[in-house]
Amino acid sequence: MATYLFWCGNVTVDFVMLQGVRFLVFLTLPLTIVVLVSSSALTVWFDRFAYDLLNQYYASVDYRPKDVVLIDIDQESIDRFSGWPLNRGIHAEVIEGLSSAEASSITYNVAFIGEDVDNKLGDKRLVDAIKQSGRVILPLIAENGRELKPLNAAELPKAVMGHADLSLDEDEYLRRSYLYAGMGFPRWPSLALASLHVYAPVKADDFSGLRTPYLHVGFSKLWSRDYELLLPFGLVSFDQHVLRYPLWALLDGSVPKDKLRNKAVFVGISAPAIENKLKVLPQKSFFSTEIHAFLFSTLNRGYTLSPSLSVWAVTLGILATLCWGLFLAKLPVGWRLVGFCMALLLAGVPVWLLSLGYWLSMMPMLAGVISISCIFAVGRLSGLLLINKKAPD
Repeated sequence: MATYLFWCGNVTVDFVMLQGVRFLVFLTLPLTIVVLVSSSALTVWFDRFAYDLLNQYYASVDYRPKDVVLIDIDQESIDRFSGWPLNRGIHAEVIEGLSSAEASSITYNVAFIGEDVDNKLGDKRLVDAIKQSGRVILPLIAENGRELKPLNAAELPKAVMGHADLSLDEDEYLRRSYLYAGMGFPRWPSLALASLHVYAPVKADDFSGLRTPYLHVGFSKLWSRDYELLLPFGLVSFDQHVLRYPLWALLDGSVPKDKLRNKAVFVGISAPAIENKLKVLPQKSFFSTEIHAFLFSTLNRGYTLSPSLSVWAVTLGILATLCWGLFLAKLPVGWRLVGFCMALLLAGVPVWLLSLGYWLSMMPMLAGVISISCIFAVGRLSGLLLINKKAPD
């Protein structure tokens, strides 16, 4: 009797081991698909599709910024004064007016490239206005492999520099920004982050973003970027509710000073004939100053959207595939229930991370779950066909 029980026990163990081996063999292909899909163009496409869809949904969120004021260099302002480019003495007058109104920071999104040889007094007045203000942020751009600083000066006293780079994806949509960038090494903060350094220095060091791997040999001699962020949701609502005035109204004294006091003021071009808008949504484009101001406001309120490393998406995909396979396998009900609950829990992880400000791709997980479902479906269909074939007529 004991020998018989021992033999039965061995048979049971061997059967469980055989089932486990078969289960692992079934999982080999889905897990391989998870890894391959994570680094494929399919994941890039899916992430862009999902991001654009969510961006349109959250575009209706009521976001009323209280920390930002926009001063638009619109076509009317350009026509009222000296035409484009405006006399730099006018820009100096704007900075002087904003400083006297006690604006906390003045982000002037105009690239003052080179000297104005026809009006050197305008250049001098602009430099003096920047120096006396002590809270002006100016854009730094790159062209032909070199950094172009404002007014062709190696250093502007009391001025803060920030890179104005807004890089588009291959489909010409703007979805991401970089907190740091620069020629050779990303040492310059973005215009939004540089503005936060002036507006609220305590908050400026508390940032996230996906680091750029550089294999421990330094960045290239070309334009380099670091601390990647996805453009947060809500830009449309921000643009609809942000307080803004035309430049001519500021110079005419029509803008109440109390509307500017303790605000982060962004001055930039809003004339389509001078600057092209950047496409963010299928039916909506924005000027660069509007985007920089929005990024500043999101940084100031502590909301960033950081992309995650692909290794975490692969890990999530593998775990979800294993759990879903456990649910589909011919196992006791308890094990299948555990697999289903775990798969459901893992499916909610990207949503939970999104609420915390992290973007985790769901494509590897979807690829794994779909592939293992197809494999089990084909296997069971083949088994049914084999049984029907062997059945007597």
